[in-house]
Amino acid sequence: MKSDMVKTKNVQAAFLGVKALKKPVQGRYGMMLAYGPPGTGKSFFFQRLAMEAENVYVRCKYIDTPRNLLSGIVTELGEEPRGNSGQLFNKAIQQLIAHPRTLIFDEADYIINQSFVEVIRDINDISNIPVILVGMETVDKRLGAFPHLFDRIRSVVRFRIFTAPEIESLAKEICEATIDKSGIEFIHQMGHGKFRLTNDLFDLAERLQKRNNLKTVTGEHLREAFHKTGKKDKAA
Repeated sequence: MKSDMVKTKNVQAAFLGVKALKKPVQGRYGMMLAYGPPGTGKSFFFQRLAMEAENVYVRCKYIDTPRNLLSGIVTELGEEPRGNSGQLFNKAIQQLIAHPRTLIFDEADYIINQSFVEVIRDINDISNIPVILVGMETVDKRLGAFPHLFDRIRSVVRFRIFTAPEIESLAKEICEATIDKSGIEFIHQMGHGKFRLTNDLFDLAERLQKRNNLKTVTGEHLREAFHKTGKKDKAA
């Protein structure tokens, strides 16, 4: 499987959103919201964006407290996460002012409550750096309960599931197997148009073609291998 970031509609929309975010209004940077169903490539895109542009990627967790979150930010900024919440906050601000970077919060659904919202707003206010919130389908509605944060969002991108034509285009760009129309239809059906499941099925197609010396992988080839285990061929 090729690892290049393919310009799907989701990726194109996300790049445009990030581009808009990078343009300050009266010298102030706002926030971006990216949301959509699970498995649509949100985390993959923003992890790659963080690596390629040296931004700060923080994966939020269900068990997080504001201090845990600040500790994660400080760690990603290359500092030792020592001290109380106030000290960690000051470390993060100092680093972000000295070396401005976009701050990306993935799984932001876990931090949509009053205490976290105030931390994020203060970071955006004091350090004046772009902030990206990445969440599930209803995160936009939950953020609406905090207008003082929601009003800072200048860019909104919704990640959507893939259509069959997008999967066909994706297969040509990143999959090293040749898959016919019936194979694409099977991948669309069984992968539910989701990035993660689609990649799993591309991987299955590559292994089938290599192991069986196939010129083209068909829907029947994939169906047979897929149903052997109830999910996908694990023999390889």
